[in-house]
Amino acid sequence: MTVPQAAPFQVQTPAQAEALLDFTYGARLLEKFAQPSTPSQAAHALAEPANRVAYHVRKLTECGLLCVAGQQGKRVLYQVVASTFHVPRALVRLDEPLTLIEPVMREITNAYAHAILEWQTRRDPHTPAGDSSQLTVHLGASEPDEARTEGSAGPHPPGMRIRTVHLTPDQYQQAQAALDHILTDLVTQDDASGAKKSTFIVMSFSGALHDT
Repeated sequence: MTVPQAAPFQVQTPAQAEALLDFTYGARLLEKFAQPSTPSQAAHALAEPANRVAYHVRKLTECGLLCVAGQQGKRVLYQVVASTFHVPRALVRLDEPLTLIEPVMREITNAYAHAILEWQTRRDPHTPAGDSSQLTVHLGASEPDEARTEGSAGPHPPGMRIRTVHLTPDQYQQAQAALDHILTDLVTQDDASGAKKSTFIVMSFSGALHDT
């Protein structure tokens, strides 16, 4: 089974940067081609119209972010050219930052809200009042022993953790790398009993939530 090249892809043109940073049909779509796939398979995975996805697949291929990886019968298979992309700051057009960030945050917020609603309505058939799950709110730094003594939150509980700390540039980069390794090391368990699609999001930035 082929995999994207290990070396990062260096974005060189405005067209490549624009295509990659398109929230709906950029990196989000490219991720569906980590393994050779057809546009229709990607459309199904994203629940997007097939003709619209096919158009953007052609656009991503013309930009050099996707490549032809073979055929499946009469259907063309495509694959992303790399798993990591570097975009020069000069090509990141954020004159209106919300045009890029707002759609991402809106989808994250909606998905997280639906996860909480699903968790709220989850019921144990043997416990009419619910399954005794608890939603835990952490304030600041938590003691390690505290996390081990908390009540069960049930399977796949929603969670959010926000911390603001003072870090040196080296500490900041080390923290980013450590969080990235945690996500990279997660292995999907498609066939395991009780396995469920789960999303983990890591965000970091200089400053604090109330600095703006």
